Amino acid sequence: MLRPMSRAELPLLARWLAEPHVARWWREPADLGRVTATYGPALDGDDPTELLIAELDGEPIGMVQRYLLADNVDYRTALERAGARGDAASIDYLVGTPSLTGLGLGPEMIRLVTEETWAANPHVPQIAVAVQQENRRSWRALEKAGYRRIWSGIVDSGDPSDDGPSFVYARDRPPARS
Repeated sequence: MLRPMSRAELPLLARWLAEPHVARWWREPADLGRVTATYGPALDGDDPTELLIAELDGEPIGMVQRYLLADNVDYRTALERAGARGDAASIDYLVGTPSLTGLGLGPEMIRLVTEETWAANPHVPQIAVAVQQENRRSWRALEKAGYRRIWSGIVDSGDPSDDGPSFVYARDRPPARS
């Protein structure tokens, strides 16, 4: 299940971001002050990024953020160069609890946020995601959730998490059923 993240969960997010299996790929400071400065505006409604908590049996296990590429011009430009649509959405995700990695929860989180994105944003034709080539677990999770690799190279977004060779994956909105 996915639900909106609350400000009270920022310390939990900081702990997850400090976990070695997350920090290797997320590449941003995990101290509570920096996490609050980075994610607080989205929680306060000053940034259009949506922050969601993934739960398993009522317990938080991870986080997903969802946003429209149109809301981040630099990232939109970088992903358009990689073949993504400029009117796409994007997601970032993490399973924060180390003991729960490798159990298939990542693909399920991605499937859930994908379906919720289609429902909440009827104008969005595609979801595009950049992932480090070395982060095999992440790109395999995307593939298991129905995404396809559309590009490989350097994503010049200015985000430290995009440093190094990346893949861009995309999933197009399924056709409407008649």
